Amino acid sequence: MSENGSLTRHQRQARIAEIKDLALAHLTSPRKDFRPYDLQDELDELAPGKPNKRPAEALEAQILIVVGAGRKPRRAQKALYHLFRSRLASGELEKYQAIEAVLKEAERNGTSLEGLYFPQAFGSLDHSEIWTKVEDMMTKIEDLGGEVFLCCGTLLGAIRDKSLIEHDDDVDLAYVLDAGTPEEAAKQWMEVYEYLRSHDLLQETGPNPCSYKLKSGTEYNIDLFPAWVSDGKVHVYPYVWGELDEADVFPLRPCPTTNLPIPNDAEAMLAVSYGEGWRVPDPGFSTAWGRLNRRFAPFRDALN
Repeated sequence: MSENGSLTRHQRQARIAEIKDLALAHLTSPRKDFRPYDLQDELDELAPGKPNKRPAEALEAQILIVVGAGRKPRRAQKALYHLFRSRLASGELEKYQAIEAVLKEAERNGTSLEGLYFPQAFGSLDHSEIWTKVEDMMTKIEDLGGEVFLCCGTLLGAIRDKSLIEHDDDVDLAYVLDAGTPEEAAKQWMEVYEYLRSHDLLQETGPNPCSYKLKSGTEYNIDLFPAWVSDGKVHVYPYVWGELDEADVFPLRPCPTTNLPIPNDAEAMLAVSYGEGWRVPDPGFSTAWGRLNRRFAPFRDALN
């Protein structure tokens, strides 16, 4: 067992903070004795697991190590995104902005950040430009042959707030598969993946095969989710598993806020997705992924 294996939680946190400070010091004033690979190995031991499971301090240390070591900045992208989401969720966006400022200052001093983009909440962006970009992406996806509509948090913002939700940072779209069973939907969803990949529209699939992140060249993500109708009942990952009739969703209609396609009865979909109280913002809302994924098990299992 290594020395770190016997550390208390407090000692681990303190050492992670020390590693972060070492990486920050090197980034601002390079040192010959900086050993990024050793520090990264130690950090991996102190805070094991995927980036979305690591504490914010460990994510900051990882980002600074990658950039300070002169490695491809793109290798820090996932950590940067999860840091942004973590700080946003805890109401500490200013701490994320502090790391962003450090990186941008390093770039001004000659450090390359090529391939690294900084996630931004919609509150700081031009919404009209976002809707134009989303419309363009929807048109490209519709070339597959299916319809696309706003869903999840994007639909919630468009209907409830008449805008994108200010603290959100991704656009949610649903693609309608021509499938009558979860198994048929899974087969077509994999064909969608191949289409997006071959047309250079796929950024990544991430750990969840039920959603695709689209390559939009923007500061925000555009996520694509599957939808299909089975025996007159609508399924839209991750919230709707047959609670809506086909007539609740189709035909799609123009959104009064964006003019982009939305479900025929958008309010019915929002009530299923977020509960009857969806009209009142809930700062403490969190997606119950475990429960939702269990409901979509027939579809998820067919993807494997």
